[in-house]
Amino acid sequence: GFRPSFFEAESTQQNLEPYLPFWTGDSNKLFGRGKNETSFLSTRRKHSRSHAPHTSTSLEPPHTMALSVASFAVPASRTSGATKSLKSLKSMRARSRPSTVAVRALKQNARTLHDSYNEHHGPEYLKYSGLDTTPDERVRRRAYYDKRTDIVRAHFKGSIGMDDWLFRVENKLNEFGFTGDNTIAMTSFCRDEITAPLKNGIHEIFGYAMDIDGLAGYCSAGVTGLGAGMSHSPTEEGSGKERYVFFAMPHIAVDSAGSAGDVIRAGRAGCSHACGALIAMQPKFEELKRGGMTIRAEGTCDHMNPEYSLLEGRMLRELQPEQVPSGGLDLVQVTKLCDGVIQKDFTELVRAAVDPAKADFAIITGVQIHSYGHTLDEWHPNMEYICPTSMTVVVNGKATNINLVDDTSAPTPRQLFQLRGGDTILATPTALAGIDPRKAAEEAAAKRRAAELSDEIARLTTATERASQSAAAALSALKSELSMIKK
Repeated sequence: GFRPSFFEAESTQQNLEPYLPFWTGDSNKLFGRGKNETSFLSTRRKHSRSHAPHTSTSLEPPHTMALSVASFAVPASRTSGATKSLKSLKSMRARSRPSTVAVRALKQNARTLHDSYNEHHGPEYLKYSGLDTTPDERVRRRAYYDKRTDIVRAHFKGSIGMDDWLFRVENKLNEFGFTGDNTIAMTSFCRDEITAPLKNGIHEIFGYAMDIDGLAGYCSAGVTGLGAGMSHSPTEEGSGKERYVFFAMPHIAVDSAGSAGDVIRAGRAGCSHACGALIAMQPKFEELKRGGMTIRAEGTCDHMNPEYSLLEGRMLRELQPEQVPSGGLDLVQVTKLCDGVIQKDFTELVRAAVDPAKADFAIITGVQIHSYGHTLDEWHPNMEYICPTSMTVVVNGKATNINLVDDTSAPTPRQLFQLRGGDTILATPTALAGIDPRKAAEEAAAKRRAAELSDEIARLTTATERASQSAAAALSALKSELSMIKK
């Protein structure tokens, strides 16, 4: 019912308040949420959030609509009763800094609390708080996100935020000549819809990726599937060279309280889980441990359950019964095992499918980790992490193995916020952070010192071992010479 001429007018005296309940509704849940998919309604929603005149900065959602209060960017001040054109308000917003919004979680609304269908980010992106913050707020904010990261790293050491990981991947690939306009990406992630934020991030770099997904990220597309994707690749002028980047990884949820496997999903009562396929596999390892288990023959599957049966057989063949701990494998262990299987099998598949004389390629693996809020009673930002496990780049037939964390520089929170198109800074959650700023700063300093001491101890231990080996060799030579003399 909107008329374009109404919005294009240089000025208007019409009262926009009656339209606000509709404008500020979450049109993403009705019309798709792709970041680059601009619709008429999403454009109007942007205007309504920041540009429509109000007599108050407090926005109360109608009782009949499920609104995400976290999406309101509240301007610092407004002139009561003043009417400005949409064009002038847009100009004002462009000159202003992002504002911090207080998130009011509505307990009855999972979408509001967990914001499941908006783009998710990693902790470094969310650490950015603009320029107008107080010292205690800066410390408290960093302490909160560092704590969330520590919770994830307790299960997956070396994990970094998804935005951080994407930044490093793009920069490192660029060093080897892979860019968004000369490369096609192919993704083998789990079919779960919550893997979408990572796919969207890859789409932003390389355009739409070829989807070769399988349950738990195990690729069942085979040589034919990869060949289809490779035939879509951009080609280099003159040489005709092609470039491919393959991403393959399982996923797992680790919520804000550290519970592995737990995740809150939009619109679903209670706690859900990820990865469902790997959870279903856990009892199989207990059965393997007990002995007498018949494992499906390699290359065979249940025609009514093909992907899972292929995955199950392959995972069970990876371990001998004596290698399974008493009580079986927990979900984190199963996920890490799956990552190891994917690294082996996917690398074998890529090398069988790709002609290195015709194309350069990269294989990137890891574990995608969803860190959502633990409960509907508290608000926590949904975050995405990646635990990098391998990265191999092959250029002109020469392979280079890369440690993504050690070999690349991390971006700053401000850089990530700008690169990822941030425009709203969320307030720091108060839950989980009964964090005293001074104590948090002391703990951070102690953590840094502990890391420094660990590195120094490791260096001295290595030096001592080498010196000991050298002394032992010299002693052996002297004894040998003395023995010869005595003879």
